[in-house]
Amino acid sequence: MNFSTPVVIPAANKLINHHDSLLILGSCFAENIGEKLTSHKFNANVNPFGIIYNPVSIAKSLNHIFNEYNFKEDDLLFFNDKWLSLQHHGSFSNSNQTVCLNNINNSIKSVHSQLKQTTYLFITFGSAWVYEHEKHGLVANCHKIPATQFSKRLLKVDEIVAAYKTLINTIKSINPTIHIVFTVSPVRHTKDGLWENNLSKAVLHLSIKELIENFDNCTYFPAYEIVMDELRDYRFFNDDLVHPTHLAVNYVWEKFAMSYFSKETIALMSNIQKIKQAATHKPFDFNSEKHQQFIKNQLTIIQELTTQFPHLNFEEEKELLTMWNV
Repeated sequence: MNFSTPVVIPAANKLINHHDSLLILGSCFAENIGEKLTSHKFNANVNPFGIIYNPVSIAKSLNHIFNEYNFKEDDLLFFNDKWLSLQHHGSFSNSNQTVCLNNINNSIKSVHSQLKQTTYLFITFGSAWVYEHEKHGLVANCHKIPATQFSKRLLKVDEIVAAYKTLINTIKSINPTIHIVFTVSPVRHTKDGLWENNLSKAVLHLSIKELIENFDNCTYFPAYEIVMDELRDYRFFNDDLVHPTHLAVNYVWEKFAMSYFSKETIALMSNIQKIKQAATHKPFDFNSEKHQQFIKNQLTIIQELTTQFPHLNFEEEKELLTMWNV
């Protein structure tokens, strides 16, 4: 007897390993999966513009990355004692205008150099509802600026598809082998209204359907369906009944790993996590012979792994292993 509807996940066209360069953009769910990848020491750049929910703003951010656009003073607004960009998440805002611009432009510069070598680009759409500022047009984030300065509307499938057709062809011109994976965030935007949220998710799904039909390097990972259909229970959501719990995120991550990682990569991930857990272990007596031997064993394991995989960086774990003596 089955108590859930299993989601069939097609095998990935190309498996991911620790040599690959990954770029992840989109909603807070993209942030969740991105954190899993960086935690397992994949070469992943996560949300270089911060969390963005609507697909057109995500496309704009990728165009800025491609063109290595240099944000200037005129691109910023000063509100609530901070300089901010309407194209960025609030994590880039700062009371110092120079610091704000440097953080924005350094992030773009870093990702621009990576784009030509990116193996996989993961894009998570969150909502098709967008806000347009009276002077600056469509924005990625309203930054709690008074609503009277914005108008709200639902994106059309055609404008999303048009934005990404141009974008994908642009990216392929410098990186013809890139794989692009679209996902839809299972986080429901209930503040828009339940019916309005369903309309929004439908627009996102229809847009992705058209894109993967037009580009052979584009695929879809069913994170939305895994949470909403296979799990399908409020016990897999936080107290706000909107955001998936850690258990739900871990479940999606396991499904993702089964689809995109080889057995060898999964084994390496397991070894990495063992080292990370050992590094955060706080000893009762740091100077005891037993614990000193424990440290030596862990450092030996790290040395063996870095000899086999020179691109892995365990400096943080090495520091943690010895910090408890302070």
